[in-house]
This record gives sequence, structure tokens and C-alpha cells, in this order.
Amino acid sequence: MSSPKSSPSVGDGESQGRINQRLRTRQALIEAAAALREEGLNPTVAQVAERAMVSRATAYRYFPSPEALISETATERDMQPLEQIWRSGDDPVKGIGLAARTLNRLLIDDEIGLHMMERSFMTVWLDSESHEAPLRPGRRMSYIEPIVDSLKDQLTPRARKRLKQALSVVIGTEALIAVRDISGASVEESLDATAWAAQALVRQALAEAGQARRKRGT
Repeated sequence: MSSPKSSPSVGDGESQGRINQRLRTRQALIEAAAALREEGLNPTVAQVAERAMVSRATAYRYFPSPEALISETATERDMQPLEQIWRSGDDPVKGIGLAARTLNRLLIDDEIGLHMMERSFMTVWLDSESHEAPLRPGRRMSYIEPIVDSLKDQLTPRARKRLKQALSVVIGTEALIAVRDISGASVEESLDATAWAAQALVRQALAEAGQARRKRGT
């Protein structure tokens, strides 16, 4: 008989397995949609489900409309590799501003698609069993993590983790919807505000780290 302490770890493992499966399913649907579009088609969710070899019901849980699927496919296809805008050794403050502007520009250029993607994310979350699974693809982190990790000689692991979390708030769909729908910013104002916020967060993290080093030296 398993001890009581062993049960949570088993459950956690099963939960992580489900999360990984959902992420694989989402990616399979995106890749199937991209392949069909490259063939000159404007695919339906049902056609994408068939190509990805998943049920239609499953596909609709991830993408409630063809528009949501196409919008996310376009973002996946058009997102620039980080190396095209920033490389290790470059200024991280400037780099995070460029990263925020690049990804947010890609998203806001299709503002209807931006809202459709957000709706699809919410639908998947609501349909999940725990409402805690990280079902989003998290593309923004492919920009954020390398830039923040380049500061490993200046920021502690805890400070880097917090900075990554804070930056995830100002880069991506939610940030753009908030600044557009709540503050009434124009497109260019939205891009300026989110890039400025991202740079401010990096500067603040570096300033706090510098203060901590000075205190230790006294």
C-alpha cells in the first residue's frame, strides 16, 4: 500500500502528463492548419482536426472558430526568431524593448485575430478539469527567457524568475487588450507603452540588484 505522502506526487505526474498532452494537441492543430494553408486552403476547424488526427470535438475545445485557429497559425508562422532582433551580449534593456514591440506588433496587426486568440485561450481554460493547467503556447517566453537569463551574473535566480513573470504581463495578448480596451490607447501608443513597461521592469530589477550588492559591501 502506498504511503499518503506518495499519492500527491503520482497525481502531480498524471496532471503534468495531461498538460503535456494538451500542449502537444494544440501544437499538432497549429501545424496541421499551417500545412493546409501552405497548400492554398483556408481550412475549417474540422479539416484541421482531420489532418491532425484528432476528433472535431477536441479541435473545437482548443479553437472555437476557424478565425481563432488561423490567427494563431499566422502568429506561429510569422514570429521572428529572437536572434534577428537581439543576441547574447547585446543591451538587455534595449533588447526587451525590441522584443516587446516585435511580438506585440505582430499580434496587434490583426486585432480581430488577437481577440479571437484570447477567446480560444479562455475556452480551453474553462474546459480544463483543474482550471490551472498552463495551456497556452507561451511564445512570449522564447523572447523573455534568453534576455533575462543573460543577466545571470547580475540577478539571482529568484530575481530572474520574478522578472520573467513580470515581463509576461506586459508582452502578449492580455497586455494589448488591456492597454487598448481599458486605457483607450492607439496602436502606436500601445506598442510604446508595452515596450516602455518591459524596459522599466528590467531597469528596476537591475537597480534593485545593484542596491543589494552595495548593501552587502558596506
